[in-house]
Amino acid sequence: MHRTSPLPIVRDVGMPVVVALAYGFAAALSLALTRSTDGIATMWPASGVLLAGLLRLRPSQVAACLLLASAASLVANVDAGNSTLDSIGFTLANMVEAMVGNVLLRRWQLDRPCFTEARDVGRFCVAAVTAAIVSAAIATITFGATGGAAGWTFAVSWFATVMLGMLIVAPLLMIALAMTEPAARRVLVPVSLPAFVAMMSGVAAIAVLVFAQDRYPLLFLPLAALIAVTYRLGPIGAAGGVAIVAVIAPLLTALGHGPVQIGIRDAGEASFFLQVYLLTLFACALPFGALLAEQRRLASERAESERMHRLLADSSTDVILRLSLDGTALYCSPAVLPVLGFTPEQTVGNQPIEQVHRDDRPAVEAAWTRILTSPTPETIVFRHRRSDGGFAWLDVAYRRVETDDGVEIVARARDITKRRDAELAADQASRRMRETNRLLGMAERAAQVGHWRLDLVAGTLFWSSEVFRMHGVPHGDTPDLASAIDFYHPDDRARVAALVEGAITGGEGFEFEARIVCGDGTVRHVASRGQPEMSYDGNTVALFGVIQDISRQVETEQALDAARAAAEQAAANAIRLVDTDALTGIASRRRTLAALDEAIETARVGGAPLALAIFDIDHFKSVNDRFGHPAGDAVLRRVTRAAAHAVRPTDLVGRLGGEEFAMILPGATAAVALGLADAVRRAVAASADGVEAGPPVTISIGVAPLVPGGSAASLLSEADRALYDAKESGRNAARLAA
Repeated sequence: MHRTSPLPIVRDVGMPVVVALAYGFAAALSLALTRSTDGIATMWPASGVLLAGLLRLRPSQVAACLLLASAASLVANVDAGNSTLDSIGFTLANMVEAMVGNVLLRRWQLDRPCFTEARDVGRFCVAAVTAAIVSAAIATITFGATGGAAGWTFAVSWFATVMLGMLIVAPLLMIALAMTEPAARRVLVPVSLPAFVAMMSGVAAIAVLVFAQDRYPLLFLPLAALIAVTYRLGPIGAAGGVAIVAVIAPLLTALGHGPVQIGIRDAGEASFFLQVYLLTLFACALPFGALLAEQRRLASERAESERMHRLLADSSTDVILRLSLDGTALYCSPAVLPVLGFTPEQTVGNQPIEQVHRDDRPAVEAAWTRILTSPTPETIVFRHRRSDGGFAWLDVAYRRVETDDGVEIVARARDITKRRDAELAADQASRRMRETNRLLGMAERAAQVGHWRLDLVAGTLFWSSEVFRMHGVPHGDTPDLASAIDFYHPDDRARVAALVEGAITGGEGFEFEARIVCGDGTVRHVASRGQPEMSYDGNTVALFGVIQDISRQVETEQALDAARAAAEQAAANAIRLVDTDALTGIASRRRTLAALDEAIETARVGGAPLALAIFDIDHFKSVNDRFGHPAGDAVLRRVTRAAAHAVRPTDLVGRLGGEEFAMILPGATAAVALGLADAVRRAVAASADGVEAGPPVTISIGVAPLVPGGSAASLLSEADRALYDAKESGRNAARLAA
């Protein structure tokens, strides 16, 4: 008698039960921990759990899972204090939303998405939003029918919590479930497990740091961390990072912590703000991760395709090897015989690295170590021993590949001996050419680029054809000496005549650069060299020389000079821009800190007092919030003007960042510095002189004198502590560091 195995039955029943229990646990936990003022969780992760579970089930298991999840939902809602009718209505809404999302994603064939393609992310978002709209409509209608305050606020709150639950939790679960498959795991987790855990821990630490305090508005830090892990990890980093923030942020906010408390005291508003914040994180991270994954996948496929085509094209002449991880050859193509003189049988079973030239072996061993630990291909050029004892130059590309038998290294070795010999010959030829050019340069100084000869006995002047061309006059109409000198530019003419006359009378050679005015009026730069011809009795009988057109060289030198001047001016402008704050026109943070170091050194050498004051604008954030950033910028400029006018000419006012400024006060004792600080404070308070100057503001100032052995860091710290004391004392005050 044939007996049916109970395993399929257990699987058919067990999976829906697991999904339903997970849904019930998530629902109960959400209702217990993260409830908003409307009685709806800030985020409803149970929706994401149920949707992810339904997508992993077979269609025949969906109905059973929804029934079990309905029971779990009813228990969780009643246990949370909701009425029976409300619990039924809420359960109906949650089950319908899961059905809608499941149906849409299966229809789009996205029942098991890995979110490695932007299209999958877009369709999943559409399905989640549609399901959340349907769910919100059902919940609002049923809650209103039972006498609840089911208005737009309730509907929007329900829609947001359900949508966030699906968008944040479902992708994380689906990616985690997909990672049970080895092929998907290699794609979804591009780093080692310790690195992955470290990155996720970093996101969690930053989220705790930001939401455990309510003093600084640091909401941008989790987003920055999330973008970083998404860039490194792709979709799993995006989904995991958003989920981590989605757990930590609402929990700490509910406990009364977090930057949300800075400007929002109403719990409902805080919950809605968190929903928008989490939605923003999701919208920034997961699509970005999908695009990165898709881009990397396409790049990898393209590179692999190119490599394979190149491998096939070169297979007739290149040596192909399969190597074990210890370097032993498992396979060798027949091309090894014409390349190295060995047969494939002589190569297989041996380690080719033993035949590498000893001078090249360290580089080959380093490349081998890298290929064992990285999927990135390695290419290296080295010398390999031939069967006849000589060496062949090989261009070898290594690549680590996954096979059915495990990990192997595939190598493609190309004989480049002839090319290498040609390169060496070319290098030698290049060296010889450089030496020849050096000798040629020496010869060119005496070559007849354009030559001339002045016969002092006959009183005649000879020009070669090149000299005629250079002067722009017809060949054959040779001028006399005076007419030849008249071709030179009026500013150079006297100098040239003196050099020629000196050569005639003194019997010495000459060399000069000058300008000539051609027959058509153009001006050319020339270099001329001349030597005297002496008679047997030592008298000068002629002058012989060469002349070269150096107009292009001069123009190039002028252009280089102009470019150098422009570069120096650009560098000076860049330094000025770096040292000046673009908004206020005062010293930048870089310049201020540099000036502080200089002032400390000056005070230390000269024994003079020095003080540092740090001030910031009280309630500056409210200025931006109420009047807008243009008004805030106007306030910053006005405050800096007032401060700069209130201090001494020897003092420096600089912007450290945001609404925080520093004043370096050379020669100021503690009392003088405190007086200057109070003068600045009064000047700022009285500086509101019109609408365009922005609303009136006050500042708080901390003053710290330089003590023996003090540094810039200690001075900044003391002044900052004094600034804190000024803030604590009610603001619009100046305090001296204790």
